[in-house]
Amino acid sequence: MPTLSRADVRVARLCRNAVMLALAMIFSFVEHLVPLTLLIPLPGVKLGLANVVITALFFLGSPLDALIVSAARIGLSALLFGTPVSFLFSALGGLCAYLLLLACRPFYDRIFSFVGVSILSATGHHVGQILAAVILFDSGVLLTYLPILLLAGTVMGGITGLLLNMISPRFQKLFKRG
Repeated sequence: MPTLSRADVRVARLCRNAVMLALAMIFSFVEHLVPLTLLIPLPGVKLGLANVVITALFFLGSPLDALIVSAARIGLSALLFGTPVSFLFSALGGLCAYLLLLACRPFYDRIFSFVGVSILSATGHHVGQILAAVILFDSGVLLTYLPILLLAGTVMGGITGLLLNMISPRFQKLFKRG
């Protein structure tokens, strides 16, 4: 098997990240087409399908690549589907979710599965959303909504974690091939 040059490795990594960003954007688009608020009328609650891609990239690829793809997805989603306010909510939520992924990384496979990681990441995202709301509206009363969001994050994170468990073998093949 031929050895890839540094330039080839960088190009392969860039292409893989571009595919992951495209997949995350498709998932974001699908979520905007079928809003979950029709079934669950709670502001700030989404299934988080794009987080399947980010979490897979984080654990199977590179945390830095996951950060870059996540930031690009949040920015592009805000431009295509959102507003500056929704960008603030997504950015702070994404940052908190990413920080929890970093905290979980040493314990992945020993203590946490993809389901546990996804639950923590989803609840972290909701903490970031509440933080954005408190900053934006300058009201601590919004913290009373946090338990509802944490419950929703537990359910939705569990669903995305199960989905990630099902598709992670396909992602692993993508990362093994380079």
